[in-house]
Amino acid sequence: DDDDDDVLIVEKGARGKRPIFECFWNGRLIPYTTVEDFDWCAPPKKRGLAPIECYNRISGALFTNDKFQVSTNKLTFMDLELKLKDKNTLFTRIFNGQEQRMKIDREFTLWLKDCHEKYDKQIRFTIFKGITVRTDLPSKRMQSPWTTYAAIEWDGKTYKTGQLVKTIKTHPIFYGSIEKFFLYGDHDGDIFATGGEVQIALEPQALYAETRIIPISKLDRTVSEKKVKKYIEDEMARLPDKLSVTWPEGDELLPNETRFAGTPIGALRIEILNKKGEAMQKLPGTSHGGSKKLLVELKVILHSPTENKEIISHISQHGGKWPYWFKKMENLQKLGNYSLKLQVVLNESNADTYAGRPLPSKVFKFTIIEGKPEKFLVGLLELPFRIGVPFNIPLELQDEFGHPTHLTSRIRPILEASGLTLKHEDICVGTKCVIKGVTAKGCINSCQGKNFNLKITLPGLKEDTQIIKIRLQPGPPQQLKVKPDSEILKIENGTAFPFQVEVLDESGNITVQPELIVHCKFLGASDLPVYSVDCSNGGTNILAGPVIHVQNIKKDQILKAKIEVLNCKDVSPVEKIIKLLPSSHVARLQVLSMNGQKALQIKHQDEITCVAGRIMNKLIFQIIICGRDTKLIHLKSVNWTPKIDRELLMQGLLPDVKVPSSVKDVRYCLITYLDEHVSLESAFTVRPIPDEPKHIKCKLKGSNTLQLGEELQSEIDVMITDQFGNQIQTMTSACINSLGVSGPGLDKSNLKVTWQVFIRQLCFAWREFSDFIRVNLIAGSPAKLQCVDWPELERSLMIVVAGSSSLLSLLLGFCDVLDVGRQFQIYLSLQVFRPVENSLFRRDFISIFMISVYCRGEHILQLRASYNKTVLDCPILTINVLPDPEKPVCLNVKYDKSPSFPAGGTFPDFMVSVVSEDDTIIKNINPARISMKMWEAQSSRMRTQVDVTTFSCSKVKDDKEDGFFCFRDKVVPERVGTYCIQFTFAMDKINMLNSEQIIIEVVPNDPVHLLPDSLPATPAVSNVQALTSRTLVKDLYLHIMDEYNNHTGRDLVGRIIAKIKSPNEEDTEIPQFQGKVSTVEFPFERGSAEIVSNLVLAEDSPGRDSTEYILVFEPHLPALKKPLEPYRLSFMFYNDSKKQQLMATLTREKDQLSKSIDLYRKMFDTTNQLVDEMKCQVKEAEARETFLKNELKKHQIELPQTNIV
Repeated sequence: DDDDDDVLIVEKGARGKRPIFECFWNGRLIPYTTVEDFDWCAPPKKRGLAPIECYNRISGALFTNDKFQVSTNKLTFMDLELKLKDKNTLFTRIFNGQEQRMKIDREFTLWLKDCHEKYDKQIRFTIFKGITVRTDLPSKRMQSPWTTYAAIEWDGKTYKTGQLVKTIKTHPIFYGSIEKFFLYGDHDGDIFATGGEVQIALEPQALYAETRIIPISKLDRTVSEKKVKKYIEDEMARLPDKLSVTWPEGDELLPNETRFAGTPIGALRIEILNKKGEAMQKLPGTSHGGSKKLLVELKVILHSPTENKEIISHISQHGGKWPYWFKKMENLQKLGNYSLKLQVVLNESNADTYAGRPLPSKVFKFTIIEGKPEKFLVGLLELPFRIGVPFNIPLELQDEFGHPTHLTSRIRPILEASGLTLKHEDICVGTKCVIKGVTAKGCINSCQGKNFNLKITLPGLKEDTQIIKIRLQPGPPQQLKVKPDSEILKIENGTAFPFQVEVLDESGNITVQPELIVHCKFLGASDLPVYSVDCSNGGTNILAGPVIHVQNIKKDQILKAKIEVLNCKDVSPVEKIIKLLPSSHVARLQVLSMNGQKALQIKHQDEITCVAGRIMNKLIFQIIICGRDTKLIHLKSVNWTPKIDRELLMQGLLPDVKVPSSVKDVRYCLITYLDEHVSLESAFTVRPIPDEPKHIKCKLKGSNTLQLGEELQSEIDVMITDQFGNQIQTMTSACINSLGVSGPGLDKSNLKVTWQVFIRQLCFAWREFSDFIRVNLIAGSPAKLQCVDWPELERSLMIVVAGSSSLLSLLLGFCDVLDVGRQFQIYLSLQVFRPVENSLFRRDFISIFMISVYCRGEHILQLRASYNKTVLDCPILTINVLPDPEKPVCLNVKYDKSPSFPAGGTFPDFMVSVVSEDDTIIKNINPARISMKMWEAQSSRMRTQVDVTTFSCSKVKDDKEDGFFCFRDKVVPERVGTYCIQFTFAMDKINMLNSEQIIIEVVPNDPVHLLPDSLPATPAVSNVQALTSRTLVKDLYLHIMDEYNNHTGRDLVGRIIAKIKSPNEEDTEIPQFQGKVSTVEFPFERGSAEIVSNLVLAEDSPGRDSTEYILVFEPHLPALKKPLEPYRLSFMFYNDSKKQQLMATLTREKDQLSKSIDLYRKMFDTTNQLVDEMKCQVKEAEARETFLKNELKKHQIELPQTNIV
């Protein structure tokens, strides 16, 4: 059908099947001999000047003379047709009675065209629309001009745009609607013509979605529009309309169903039905278009608030003998809302629409919830657990997939623990499952608690048991246990009775809790003690306290002891009966001192005063026993003497006590008594007091050094002491009149000191007593500041070099009014020079060291000292600071600034010199200290150093250039852009002197070759009908590059010619581009050519199968003197589309592998380079190590073995 434009189908029209010529012989019709046609009047194979229908309307008569033989019956010619169709036969035309020789075929065509235009009235074209170009025709000559119309009148009928029609004599028969009419030629209104073509849209469009152009003569003029509509409706009914879903194996999924997790979805049997209810597995097709297979896609989607996640995706195809089928799905376990979607898709593209209409689909929405309880976990328990205190056990019920669920029926849990009695209330049924009111009772034997394994069983579950480890502590206090257990207790008066108390819980375990205080109160007498003990830590303790003592009892007395736990109302108090017996033991110990005939009692812990150094005697003691008369008993011990006279003790006398000689010493005296029942003691303190005055002592507060002429500011203490040196505090103010002070040369009214350093002694006397104090005299206060070692003091001028360190040293001295030098700490202020590092003292002088001088020229140095807000001046000093000829200040760079910098070229020579402070060039500098750095500038504002390249200087050609360092033959970067150049001089290991940055622009070099932006993949094409299979390149951009791949040639204008070549020059079968052309031209401007439209091979293009060809892009640039190297792109040509697709895939893989190989090769090269650099560094380190070892050996330093690497 696509060849209708080139090869015309000859239809027998007006003449029918009759031949053109009837034959006459000498004017007589020879009926049985006819001539079908001649070559020049036969219908042409391709369209000519006249429509093909005109050749069917001609007829003629052929008259012969006697030169042609006929049969005897005059019915047939014998050899007429053979002679006429001989190649040597000449045809001439008789015009106006004259014979003319000409090309009979051309003349006949012109005559036929003239007759057609004058006399044929077949079809009328109306409603002119415009002139267009037919790009669907392969021949460019026939693509234009074509006039389009919206209607025609033919054989009394009108055909308009949108009218439904049917074709005849086409294979296959088309049904469609008219879109437009075509008439070849340039027309501008209604016109009659015999031919023309019509463009129809195939119906139904939902099934075909394509158009066809056929000759108008192939329209069926007999068919009715109703019949065409009936055909279209029948075709539409063949399209897929709905899905039929069944569940042959059960487990049917109902719409909006709620299912338990893990419930399987049964196998699905699916059929695609059209509107007629017929099952189908592919789109309905005709012979003019292949039918497309249909597939069914199944997707299970989990819906969540954030996203929809695809869980399952399968595609099923029709099996021929069995329908679409999906297996059972058993892996749906996650909770949530789901959608099961069944969608009909096309086989080739998986598209769910066809011709703009959606293909049938079906959606089942369902929800998966948690299943029945199968197991459980124990939740977070609230600590602590105590005996008798209810607690709850939260349970987390789960289905078989671990989803939280809840009980649907009541379950009686079983709790078990070895050694415990457990009780609990009912279990809650609902979303939160809790075993409430669990109480435990049992023996623990420790107040710290005991570990138990608690076994929890929920009957009816698949995994019905969980064992948890709990630590059970004693419960709250419930009872109090007191030992001894008897109700009546006997104790002796004056003794304490301890109780063993235990606080117990309801199970009899010793328990603890904060503020667990056990209190015992005695009743039955006055002034009885109260016992109290804290059992918070151990739960048990000894309840004890002071002795129980009732005064003057002669017989047994009954007391009551009430023992209870404070702040615990639940614990019942315990009462005990106490029978108090009279005591038979010593009650107290008394000490007395005899003052004449009177005895004075010395109470326990009394303090007694006595004159220092004397003896205390006549001390007696008494021991009193309760219930008996007072009598003397033997004493145990005293602490002031190791030996005791037993005879004195028998008399009731204590040993004598010697009073300490110093009032600072205190004598502590202790008397103790001890027997098998009681221990008594009595103690007193003896404090000495001073004796009569005996000596005088003086003490100076503060420094004993005093300046001449200065008053002594410190105080001198004068003390009067006894014979033991104890100060007598009882002296009155009247004794001052007897105190005198004397000393050699001492002026009592106003003491003056001369400049000499003297050590004077001051004598202090009172009555016949005296003492001496030594006082040191030093130089007076500073009054002058003098410069000691200033050179040429008369001129007061010193010449120094700027920046020099440790150059100027001043020695200053301070003098008092008598010109005596002395040490004194001062603060100096400099007016001209910046910092003074420090002021150091050297005996009587101060040495000032200055770091450096920064300002050149003459400067005045004024030194000042401050003392007690008084300013001391020094003579003015003048310093002349000269510039330093050895100090580098800047770098001077000279170079030729006129030339440009093409990529990969050579820089001009850079001459660098180091300039000092006095503007002279510094010579004798090591060239290794000067370097040239270059880096690419990131932007015009930021010129930071990134990826710096460093160059060293070259040798100087001429000795006249001493002091200049030349950087010669340095290579310009290969990449186009802005670069910064800076020269650096290493002043020391830390400080660097940099020159000003030189900004250069690196421009592209000379054009060399033509390259694309990015190398395209190797194409693999074929000459099939599909456009994509014939496409060589898409959106290709070619640029002129220099040898370093920089864009250049911005000012060049020309063209790019694309052609196809074979590597084998003898090969003549070369593929052609679309339109059967061998070359394609593209414009070239501003150094680039944009090949926006796709470069496509012609359909059925020549070429050898599985052969490699080269696509060559040749630049033609008139302004370029040297021709550029063209860009060549190899491609594979195939006659088979499947082979082309396979080879295209393999070619892409080959290109990816080639790129990977290049990347790995670059990585290996970089690694090898790094290894080489590391080897060089190792060699340098080894050489450095050897050098250092030799140096150490020269200095006779042994290298430890542990430091050797």
